[in-house]
Amino acid sequence: MTFEPNTIVLGDCMELMPALPDQAFPCVLTDIPYGAVNNMSEERVCYSNAIRPGMFKGAADVTTFALDDFLPEITRVAAGGVFIFCSIEQSATIFGYYRDHPDFMVRNCVWTKANPSPVMGQYTFLSTVEMCVFAKRRETPFHYSCAPAAWSHPVARSQRHPTQKPVGLFRYLLESVTEPGDTVFDPCIGSGTTAVAALMAGRKYFGYELNPEYHQIALERVAAQGEDLFALAGVPENPSARLEPLGVLS
Repeated sequence: MTFEPNTIVLGDCMELMPALPDQAFPCVLTDIPYGAVNNMSEERVCYSNAIRPGMFKGAADVTTFALDDFLPEITRVAAGGVFIFCSIEQSATIFGYYRDHPDFMVRNCVWTKANPSPVMGQYTFLSTVEMCVFAKRRETPFHYSCAPAAWSHPVARSQRHPTQKPVGLFRYLLESVTEPGDTVFDPCIGSGTTAVAALMAGRKYFGYELNPEYHQIALERVAAQGEDLFALAGVPENPSARLEPLGVLS
């Protein structure tokens, strides 16, 4: 079965992915449900001052699949690079899977938030990092040279999804393993950040989203991005406005 680029399908990725062709996408970029935030919030809510209500992520943080089922499907459809944002606990499983896969090389990566939330700052160090496992089929393109596996980028303050990632960060990542016109796949596309980043970079997107509310938000964000690109058509590019490489951790 083929797929239609620049489409976000409402449905369960684990039910729909088996119909996709092998090695269909040069890049898979996704932010899977961590599970951990909601679980810890429920366990700690009994302690005074332990959890603020804003830490609950609701349906966005609920895991709906087992990694043992998810990873083989993601790997099957990936022709090049795979980026999986995940919890610390999940990262060990994901890293181990690709470490043992004969066709892939793998790195543990980290996103460092340049403007972290001050939640719990009076009690402990701020939560400033999130994990991402990057795996890539051997001998497939990587467009950066000596790029660090730690990425400093601010959190987007205008969010329509509880775990929304920065568009600029996702653009930087997908451009590392794709060419203009390639299709980027996100099986857990949420509010559509991967799709927006792909359009900004001159790529196509394809994704699944299980939650109807987030699916609708993703469609709205993609439509708005398309209007912005149409308005800019024919306007010469300003080199000073190009995205610069992300900061390196010191």
